[in-house]
Amino acid sequence: MFKQKFALKLKQIRKSRKFTQEKLAELVGVDFRYISLLENAKSFPSCELIEKLALALNVTYREMFDFDNDFSRIDIEKEIINTVKNIDDKNLKILYSFSKQLL
Repeated sequence: MFKQKFALKLKQIRKSRKFTQEKLAELVGVDFRYISLLENAKSFPSCELIEKLALALNVTYREMFDFDNDFSRIDIEKEIINTVKNIDDKNLKILYSFSKQLL
C-alpha cells in the first residue's frame, strides 16, 4: 500500500512539473524504464534516489511523502520498521538524515 501511494505521488509531482519519465530519469541518472517501474509500484527507490528525485523535482521530502493521512499510525510504524530492518548501513544513515530534517 505504501509503495502504491508513493508511486501515485511521484507521478503526480512529475506531471505537475511537466517532466516526461525520460527527462526525470535523465536528471536523476537512471533508465527511464525504472521511473515507470516506480510510478507503477513495481519497485521502490533507495534513499539515495529519493534524495535525487526530490532535488530534480524541487520538492521537500515531506511533499514527496505527503500521503500519510491515508495510513493509520500503526501502519506507518510497521512500514518504517520493515524498511529499517531491510536497509543497508549506508542507506540507513541517509534515512536517519532525512528523518532529522523532517523534525
